Amino acid sequence: MLDKSLERTIYTTFLASAFRSIRFGLNEAHGRGIAIQLNTLLDAGAFTVAADGSFAVDAAKIKDAVTALTREILTLERKGTTPRQGHAHPARRVAAEVKQALDRLGTIPVDIEPRFAGVGLRSEK
Repeated sequence: MLDKSLERTIYTTFLASAFRSIRFGLNEAHGRGIAIQLNTLLDAGAFTVAADGSFAVDAAKIKDAVTALTREILTLERKGTTPRQGHAHPARRVAAEVKQALDRLGTIPVDIEPRFAGVGLRSEK
């Protein structure tokens, strides 16, 4: 069992990191995977969207929603079934609220490419 303050932090961090992953797009594994999770948790009310477009974790709903989603995904894996074989997952869509938030991110890079000062690239002969 997790300490309650750590539990709250984990869910909030997950919500924030979901926006990075979904920016890879639904054609990438990262994007599809997080779309399943994010859409399911939004549909369950575990993540909420305020009138100003900000997102929050509903502490009363998140734990049960994550448990249900985990159970569903692990059951699909155990049975060897996929959503295309009769189990509908919201993986092929980006919720309207999420799309609006992503649009606000504009030109912020999805990923970074570190460049270290004083380190040059040399070709070896």
